[in-house]
Amino acid sequence: MAMSLPVRFRSDGVRVAVETDPLHAPLRDFLINDLGEDVSAIARAQGRLSDGAARPWQEQYRYHRLDFDGTTVQVRDVAGWASCDLEPAVLRRCLDEYLHQVGALKSRRSLEREFGGRGNGEPMAASLALASVSGRTQGWGLVQTPRAVLEDLAGLTPHPDACLPHGVMETGSGACWADLAVLDEAGKRLRGGTKTFMPKGLDPERIMGELGNALTKARFLNGIPGAWAGAVAGVPVHGYVDPEAVLRLPCRPIEIGGVVRRVKVFFPELADSGVDLATAAAGASAFTPSVIGPRHVLTAFLLHDVQSHRHHLEVVRAARPGWEHTGNACHIRMDVQTVRLEHLWLPGHACELPTGEFASVLYEYERLTAP
Repeated sequence: MAMSLPVRFRSDGVRVAVETDPLHAPLRDFLINDLGEDVSAIARAQGRLSDGAARPWQEQYRYHRLDFDGTTVQVRDVAGWASCDLEPAVLRRCLDEYLHQVGALKSRRSLEREFGGRGNGEPMAASLALASVSGRTQGWGLVQTPRAVLEDLAGLTPHPDACLPHGVMETGSGACWADLAVLDEAGKRLRGGTKTFMPKGLDPERIMGELGNALTKARFLNGIPGAWAGAVAGVPVHGYVDPEAVLRLPCRPIEIGGVVRRVKVFFPELADSGVDLATAAAGASAFTPSVIGPRHVLTAFLLHDVQSHRHHLEVVRAARPGWEHTGNACHIRMDVQTVRLEHLWLPGHACELPTGEFASVLYEYERLTAP
């Protein structure tokens, strides 16, 4: 059974608020006024309650004093006007949750500083879900932050473990995939998306070098403007460059700097299915004659958003009219009669097809990618 705490924590992205009843006001004031956002102070208070000793002790803070008599912790303001008694386990849980909230807030601030707090004029939550990027990394961004922060920013739900791609840089750890939902102030889901988050410890500068090396061996994908496939740090990836500015890949080393600056996005493949996914995507997209607009947008959706994983197919098949989703390459809108796909990295490239035929395309793609 979950422990009931005498305080509630709420973060608005600027500060952590602590709410409680009048009886436990000294505890609230102790957390806010004596510990504040000092992570080390919170950790020291946790340690005082974790040493396992039942001997009485006292701890003096600026505004409050903690007294432990071997059974109960009393939190008393130094003026002696108010106090409350707590079981050590309850106080420890309060400190654990407070540290979690403060840590998430600090990580959020760090993330917003890194990305300038906004992307293309939109709030940070929308920037994450729409794959907006940091100018500092020249057109793509590595987001390295705890899941709790992403959940706070954009409503994160982890993918199944089987969706994790290959290990990265010989660490054996796969990139983190997540479904993101941008929420409005009332908590209503505005739009969703699938994004890739690399593991901690990856240096963006090193990734830039690895990306340059990858582009010397990359190949363009037939029929999808600007799309390329290669390997970064040994990890199979797909990506997009500006097709108007980069005419061919691979390229000579002297050209790498210019090409890297034209990379709009790259993302790891899911685990190798043993099937030529590019050929399968092209074959499935040709399965229907009713595509209005460039057919390569449908091909890109299958190859880069559905990829080869059953979970992704199930998510799309379960969608109902009104559903929208932003993936690695395309934004999809599903209505009663029509499915519309808009390419994220090829401005103006969009296509539509009947909902029934879209379902048939998915089944054909699944057939072609079956091992």
